[in-house]
Amino acid sequence: MKTISFIAASSNSGKTTLIEKVVRILKERGLRVAVIKHASKGFDLDRPGKDSWRFREAGADAVMLVGPDSMALMKTTERQPAPAELELWAGDVDIVIREGFKQEGSNRIEVFRGGVSGEQPLCINDRSIIALVSSVPIAVAIPRFDWNDAVSVSDFITKL
Repeated sequence: MKTISFIAASSNSGKTTLIEKVVRILKERGLRVAVIKHASKGFDLDRPGKDSWRFREAGADAVMLVGPDSMALMKTTERQPAPAELELWAGDVDIVIREGFKQEGSNRIEVFRGGVSGEQPLCINDRSIIALVSSVPIAVAIPRFDWNDAVSVSDFITKL
């Protein structure tokens, strides 16, 4: 299983849009893909009044929803699971794409959007970033891909 992390200096950099394109391309190539999104501000998938919400409100530490072709697990944790733990939960896949997790992981690809992500990419000072996807031309010592070239980004990922 390969693991790739897409990171950015700030929100609205275009990570989600790029990942969405890359996932479609990888799936067209017959690969099994999981995406793990880091929600730094927390999240709640439940809706008040639904059975699963009621179970959690009653104090259940874990609630699993299971349907004919999908499932979801909502589990109370005392700490944020490490990315490697999350990858195990992703199951039998060829590639795990992590969005966020800026401070963790290997195979980190930076998404830089001129005018949004800051004045310069993180990769200028962070040698652990292996590639840059940017909306503006920038001279860097690592592979750089154009913002609109998800095919080349997907090719790079599959060759790792």
